[in-house]
Amino acid sequence: MALQLTPIAFGTGSFRGLYREVPDDEAIQAIHAALDRGRMMIDTAPWYGEFQAESIVGRALQGRPRSDYLISTKVALWSVNRQAVRGYRRDEVLWSFEGSLNRLGLESVDLIHIHDPLESEFELIVSETYPTVASLKEQGLVGAISIGTGTLAAAERLADVLPLDCVMIAGRYTLLDQSALPFLNRLADRGTPAIAAGIYSTGILATGAVPGAKFNYGDAPPDILERVRQLEAVCARHQVSLKSAAAQFVRAHPAHHSIVMGIESPAQLHETLAAFDSPIPPEFWHELKSLQLIHPESPIPEASS
Repeated sequence: MALQLTPIAFGTGSFRGLYREVPDDEAIQAIHAALDRGRMMIDTAPWYGEFQAESIVGRALQGRPRSDYLISTKVALWSVNRQAVRGYRRDEVLWSFEGSLNRLGLESVDLIHIHDPLESEFELIVSETYPTVASLKEQGLVGAISIGTGTLAAAERLADVLPLDCVMIAGRYTLLDQSALPFLNRLADRGTPAIAAGIYSTGILATGAVPGAKFNYGDAPPDILERVRQLEAVCARHQVSLKSAAAQFVRAHPAHHSIVMGIESPAQLHETLAAFDSPIPPEFWHELKSLQLIHPESPIPEASS
């Protein structure tokens, strides 16, 4: 794949009303802070905040050299009045993409994802959605093509038949959910890069098992709270941050070439990057496996430093 993914990508999914309203200035400052540290991929989508996240990104990028960043966005899913709208037909994909370019203030994007494809629309995606996106790539308007989803069945079927440049998997390879492990292993064997997203299970692996903790966009159920408490107990014994463990666990799988991290402020950017550098002893990972808190065949990091 010609596209060189950055190890950490800046996620914009929480810019508009996921858990709080992030002020525009704060979001823009966070993007600036990220790019001031070096080249980074910024991941956005029409779906995020009903088109508003892309507009915020576009404002943040004004005046920045194009070589300072990579941009990934998505097609085939957006929302109106908080209701999901899907468009897999050629004219719908083109409408979505052209709107993204306008909001971003760009002439092209580095990576485009078919966003949360429905398995029931498999034939249409193969026959019309993908060829439309492929034509954009042929025109030089798109650098690489992916699918971005948390639905493994759809991802696996499409990855088997489409010549994808990479695959983004959201929330299916975390400390709480390793259901994507077989698929990731196959992607690694094929040499198809994977991008991880949702590595904190939409909240609880960052906050811990606190009242109101979120899991998969809702309140965490009792069994998940209990499992996180068990993870936290192991973290405490080894003086390890739960956030660091969650981040470094995902990074350890060889299929992952990039990890999308939701970032809302410069302070959160610093905290997020630090999570990947905190030392974690090998004994920590072995205890997680011995307690069956992670899949026995999950790759674990070597000694962190």
